[in-house]
Amino acid sequence: MTLPPSFDGLSEVRAAVTADLKGRVLAGTPGARLPAETVATAASVVADLAAAGSVVGLAGLELLVVKGPGAAMVAAIRPDALLLVAVDPFRATKAVEAVASAWVRPGDPTAPAAPPRSAERAAAPPAPTVAPAPSGQAREVVERRPDRAAPAGATDRGGQGPDAWAALRRALVRGHLTEAVARQRDLLAPAAAGARRPGSEPLPAAECAHALELLLEGVGSVMAGDGVGGDRILRELAAPSQQNLSFRWLALHWSARAALKRGSFPTARAHVKESLELGRQLDIEARAVSQWVAAEVLAHDRDPARALAWLAEARGRFERIADTWGLAQTWLAEARILALLQREDEAAEAARQAAARDPAWDEPPIFLARRALLRDDLAAAEALLGPLRTPAADRVRALIEAIRQGKVGRADAAEFLHEHDAPPSARSIRALARIAGTSPGFLQAREALAWMLLKIGKYDDAAGMFRALLSQELSPGDRASVMLGLGCIANARETGGEPPSPRAVVAGPAATEVPPAQRPSSSSILARAQQAATGGTESVFSGRLSVFALPDLLEFLRTARRTGLLVCSTAAGMGALRFREGFITGAASPATPGVADLLVRAGKLGSQALRAVPAGAEQTDQVVGARLVRDGLVDAGAVQEALERQIALVVRELVSWKDGEFAFSRELEGEAAPGELPVSVDPQAVLLDVFRQMDEASRGPAEAGAKP
Repeated sequence: MTLPPSFDGLSEVRAAVTADLKGRVLAGTPGARLPAETVATAASVVADLAAAGSVVGLAGLELLVVKGPGAAMVAAIRPDALLLVAVDPFRATKAVEAVASAWVRPGDPTAPAAPPRSAERAAAPPAPTVAPAPSGQAREVVERRPDRAAPAGATDRGGQGPDAWAALRRALVRGHLTEAVARQRDLLAPAAAGARRPGSEPLPAAECAHALELLLEGVGSVMAGDGVGGDRILRELAAPSQQNLSFRWLALHWSARAALKRGSFPTARAHVKESLELGRQLDIEARAVSQWVAAEVLAHDRDPARALAWLAEARGRFERIADTWGLAQTWLAEARILALLQREDEAAEAARQAAARDPAWDEPPIFLARRALLRDDLAAAEALLGPLRTPAADRVRALIEAIRQGKVGRADAAEFLHEHDAPPSARSIRALARIAGTSPGFLQAREALAWMLLKIGKYDDAAGMFRALLSQELSPGDRASVMLGLGCIANARETGGEPPSPRAVVAGPAATEVPPAQRPSSSSILARAQQAATGGTESVFSGRLSVFALPDLLEFLRTARRTGLLVCSTAAGMGALRFREGFITGAASPATPGVADLLVRAGKLGSQALRAVPAGAEQTDQVVGARLVRDGLVDAGAVQEALERQIALVVRELVSWKDGEFAFSRELEGEAAPGELPVSVDPQAVLLDVFRQMDEASRGPAEAGAKP
């Protein structure tokens, strides 16, 4: 028994299985199966509820929705089978219920219609499994009948259907860019366009698409660390002339955060004041988010008492809507304020509260580790980081190692931690420059100084320092951060920032000219990737792979029909994918062979014929393939298969990269160059195949060959 194909378009689905009534699994989503004990427990609960319902005269149980603070599950019941779906607990379940109901009664015209497939789920990476809510947590039981209304919370306040605009606000406040892209069609749906409430003001399709693109690029810039560039991009949407209040509120929210990043507190105050006024018109979540950012501004305005009061009020609103993300954010903000007041014990407890609300978030333990370092307790800092494997945690470990190796003195390390977290200022820049000069082996100080210059819009100085750092021996996390900085600068210049200078100069004790970049491979694509990474091309957007995973990137580029070069960098090296109109047209990565080697391995080309393959960094695999066909050494169909195989191998390798950085440059790839053998692969299709192979490999050959 297979799963409903309509789940492919639902990003809120974390895992799904079909099972018999005794809880034996029949089929499941690749790479994200529910544990057998969870399925068995759910089957037992369903049986008990069905029996209880029959005692009181209810019709047969068809749908069960279980919700808790950390987990949510939808169960659909047929006479001979169960469908169990683990759902993101912070997302509405109506779309999942519609698919589940259609699964219960296939072909029934009274069953709710399945939502349109957005293909977002197909590109999502395997997610952790979610167990049912423990006893004592909130549960909702819905007996599905044709005339039954949707469960509470699944519709908007006006009862007009799912609130697409509220979903967009929630996604972008959290920085979920891919989900925001997937919402674009929903914003133009009749239910959204016909709603008459603040935040859902209709816009023409072209204007809506333009506004969403500005939001994505602006939010991405702010998240990456470029507050100046982000504010510039968002300025148009934050203006009073913007008719849609959701777009304007989001622009004001991220503009306020951008102003905080660059230390422009009067600007942040102005943006927060406007976002608070709009938040009152939208919903409780928007108001709570605006109060949280207002508290951050008050803390920088040296008014900690009012800041703590505002955080408490925001937290109360987040509690009313069971928003654990918001609760974690407000608790960590409170921890930072208490630390500034030197109330260390209270600050540590607030950080622990944040970690308890969002256990997957690395910021609370990193905050505690940094506080331990300020107390000169290196062992405690390492213990707090524990098994955490994120770029931010690795950078704290690198600081601990630098202290132990004597690359930086303990007093300078403490000052570095203070200034690294501080808003940009002349004092902070002087302090970091002094530490970089007195501790030349401590490269994090130079990198932090470059980021601080970037935050205040000194792009030339920042770019010079970043490029000079690329010539040093950097840890994977530091190299990824440097690449991200260069991507931010390129993006800011493209959107109207400071023009590039003719020479890159390193700010610091000694000015040096940046050495020329070395090409890491004979691959033309990787050569162009290296050019992009070192600032030779203009990046449209960039970020961390730990935040914006490769499957999400591919779906975003596919949905937005982007053309250009995606460069990924991690400890394993550098990989790249070329795109044209959202389709992959070329690929290269450290472990993936060229097209000629693939043809030899497939038995389509003799090893002796490899001597006819042209060498040189400017020869793409498409050009190599075309020449092999022209010389009669192999047929075009075999080359086409090899090129598609190469793309699949690259995607599979890059999907495994969980840490590192990415940058996308959209001007690099246009139509196929003369002499190239064209290839075009749908990212969604290749991802589905990659996930299928990964699932089969994880289950072993015997289980993979068995059919349910």
